[in-house]
Amino acid sequence: MPFKDPDPTDPNVLVGVMLPADAEAMRDMAYVFAEEFARLGYTRDQLLWLFKNPFYGGAHGAYRSLGERETLSIIDECLNIWGSIKVTVQDVQNVQNVQPPPVFSPASEGGGRTGGSNLRNGLNGAQRLNDLNVLNRKCEERGDE
Repeated sequence: MPFKDPDPTDPNVLVGVMLPADAEAMRDMAYVFAEEFARLGYTRDQLLWLFKNPFYGGAHGAYRSLGERETLSIIDECLNIWGSIKVTVQDVQNVQNVQPPPVFSPASEGGGRTGGSNLRNGLNGAQRLNDLNVLNRKCEERGDE
């Protein structure tokens, strides 16, 4: 077989296909793009630029199919839901100074010879997660953000 020529019998040859999609599929795709980038903290103008930029083929195709008015309504809806989420990155040392994290070992999970299962002791995954969330509340009370 010559170099760089595809062999039609090779099962590893990358093959692209076009799938039919209606306007509803384009609308769903626009929601996915808008939601994803709204969760990343994009503003309304940044999201609209993303849809208008031909480099983002899927988002731009949805923009061309739906039009600017429909795209803006999708962007606004996603920003109303996801645009108000605030992500806070905490310094590990500050969190550890408040309270050391709980130690989860195979023995405490019921996998070792000593100790029992946390389920038998009344601790489930949600309760252990709530114990970790106490750290966030303590940081908020002190004003650490």
